[in-house]
Amino acid sequence: MTSPETFPAYYSSLGAAAPTPGGPASVPPWLAQVSEVLFDGMDAEAARAWARRVHRELERLSGRVPFSVVHDWYCSAVGPMLAEAGARRGGSAAQQHVPALHADALAGGRIDEGTWRGALEPELRELFHHAYPYAEAYATSAAAAGSYALANGYDAAEAARYGETYAELNTAANVRAHADANALANAAALAAAYAAADPDAYAATCPAARVRAVVRVHADPQDEHGEHAAWARLADGLAVCLARAGAA
Repeated sequence: MTSPETFPAYYSSLGAAAPTPGGPASVPPWLAQVSEVLFDGMDAEAARAWARRVHRELERLSGRVPFSVVHDWYCSAVGPMLAEAGARRGGSAAQQHVPALHADALAGGRIDEGTWRGALEPELRELFHHAYPYAEAYATSAAAAGSYALANGYDAAEAARYGETYAELNTAANVRAHADANALANAAALAAAYAAADPDAYAATCPAARVRAVVRVHADPQDEHGEHAAWARLADGLAVCLARAGAA
């Protein structure tokens, strides 16, 4: 996090009630969650400028943000970023169906819960698989297993091999479990929220957590500015979607 203040605090300084979870009913809780995590992810000046844009649009909409903004944001920012990240890994069929459903919903189409869930599960499984902090978890596991081996009579080389073998098996299993569990839980909850176009149900799915996963997956680890750029792109995309939305 690079911003030294919180989104609610800065937003309140603009002369409006901050869109915080549990705040005024006219401000969707999902937007409160997402705004906080985007604000925290940007540098201070960019975060403040973005908060002013959000403030202007919420004033224009009188806080009545249509659920179509969720679909629009996916189509114009979230989905393309996931597609780019997938392309760097050689492409994936898991990313093909969800964008079309969001585009259909944005155009006014009604999509049933089962269709949403069938498309969401593979996409989310891939998202959470690649968002898992593999390198950090591998290093921690290898170090712990290597130390255990050294304490039980292995020489340094043998302990290192033992640690690496254990870390590879353990971390791979943890990645699969993490991806499967999160995909199943998120897909079910998201499918119900999308099918009903229910902003409160969507907020209950913790969208901010998925935003963090999108940033982690999209940011190029070789680019020191990649994560900042990802946060800024998602934030700008959301502000644009708010700007072209009509009041609910």
